[in-house]
Amino acid sequence: MTRNLIRARVAREGFELEVDLAWDERVLVVFGPSGAGKSTLFEVALGLHPTSRPFVRIGGEVLDDPDLPLETPLEHRGLGWVPQEGLLFPHLPVRDNLRFGAARAAGTGASLLETAIEVLELGPLLERRVDEISGGERQRVAIGRALASTPRALLMDEPLASLDLQLRARVLPYLLRVRDELDLPILYITHDPDEAMIVGDRAAVIDAGRVVAEGAPARVLWSRAVLPLSESLGLENVLEVRVLEAAADHAIARTARGLRLTVPCPAPLTPGQTLQLGLRAQDILIAADPPGRISARNVLEARIAALEPVEDGLLVHLEAGDPLVAKITRSAADALALAPGGRVHLVIKSQALRRLA
Repeated sequence: MTRNLIRARVAREGFELEVDLAWDERVLVVFGPSGAGKSTLFEVALGLHPTSRPFVRIGGEVLDDPDLPLETPLEHRGLGWVPQEGLLFPHLPVRDNLRFGAARAAGTGASLLETAIEVLELGPLLERRVDEISGGERQRVAIGRALASTPRALLMDEPLASLDLQLRARVLPYLLRVRDELDLPILYITHDPDEAMIVGDRAAVIDAGRVVAEGAPARVLWSRAVLPLSESLGLENVLEVRVLEAAADHAIARTARGLRLTVPCPAPLTPGQTLQLGLRAQDILIAADPPGRISARNVLEARIAALEPVEDGLLVHLEAGDPLVAKITRSAADALALAPGGRVHLVIKSQALRRLA
């Protein structure tokens, strides 16, 4: 039996959501454009569409079953909800906002409250009013408040969408700590493909109220069926690297599978630091022969795993220690005589590597 299942049909004027989602992975990312039905799916999980007679099982607990019938009220569902804007009490200090979450746990939230403060590094903020802290800090408090209620699962509705890129990069590591250090199922909505690949163990792509693809995030988002949508929303290769050496303007970093990269560092980096990097498929150049003297700092050997024609070019799936996807024109591929199994050289400017977190 899968631990998590949402089966529902919600119809309203001009829109219909019909989903049948089952998963056992720790984090399910629900990915899709605005208006696709992602938030309606969350509303079903929260019990806000009882007339649709959904079946909802989260964390192994059945919350709704039309055959029993069972409709668990919102306040008894044990779900920690993190909305886009946080919805904190701005006139109260952080400590009181967190205590509000703990109060919802009916006396069982104290220990997880302390864990949330530690994992999210909220200690220095506890006595400050919410309206005196930054947007990124407010989102950390919103996550902490949800955790303080000792939920059976977390529901995160685009928690980084209201933040600019710099603040997203600051908050994302805390989300990863919550994912890795707390044993909680997470249902995570996003329209950002980078977030989907960094945070998710599994992805479900929703478009026009229907699930159009499911599976491992990188495989699903690069699939031909989803590619036009994910590219329009900023799809990139995502790499996790650890800094080996740091200089004034660059650092040498390596992935867990041994891929070494030179990355720019506009801000100081330290050896041992972990980074999440984004690299557009269009920013990977492919050479049939070893390049000569060149300004690009990254020249990598790779094997072609597959060639996949798409509407506006060709995806080249590569093994370079880590899997990468390059996008080139079909005429370029013909000129280079590219074929599966062939060996090539990849040229990547260090400035093409964008720090995500």
